[in-house]
Amino acid sequence: MLLILAAIEDENDRDFLSQLYEQYYPVMKKKAYAITHDYNVVDDLINDAFIKLIDKISILRSLDCCKRASYIVHTVRNISLNYVKRREANNKKRFLGKEDDVLDSLPDTAATAEDSYMRREESRELGEAISRLSERDRDLLYNKYNLELSNGEISELMDIPVDNIRQYLVLARRRALKILNEKDIE
Repeated sequence: MLLILAAIEDENDRDFLSQLYEQYYPVMKKKAYAITHDYNVVDDLINDAFIKLIDKISILRSLDCCKRASYIVHTVRNISLNYVKRREANNKKRFLGKEDDVLDSLPDTAATAEDSYMRREESRELGEAISRLSERDRDLLYNKYNLELSNGEISELMDIPVDNIRQYLVLARRRALKILNEKDIE
């Protein structure tokens, strides 16, 4: 703070700013910590706020006590918010070294030929099982999972009471599973 005050040439302005610092330091510290949650940077943010306030000494002198306090607190608030935004942006751009390489821990999502074949085969079997269901069960499952309709929308579309839709879906899924299990046994 002494370096900041040394930058001010006028003795009256220096005394005025020093008095403001002593008077509002606790409030500014509390506000800065409430935003940053980091005591290590709070004093730096308060000093940054006072550097900004040097240019506003004439405005601060013209304000009454309450407006002056509000002006000072808003200044430290804005500086603290800007600090948090910069910190978050820097954290997103952080470089990971060789030891921190997360690529090794990510699963390989590229499908092998066998995986693709198995998925196609499972889809074909599921399609066959669904085709063997009743029309109502097929429509229920199609509306719910392909069209992603809500129970209320299915109720209106199929003219079934909304309270029964969930139970009908459970039964349709069970029937489809039973057909798939029968196919596996054969």
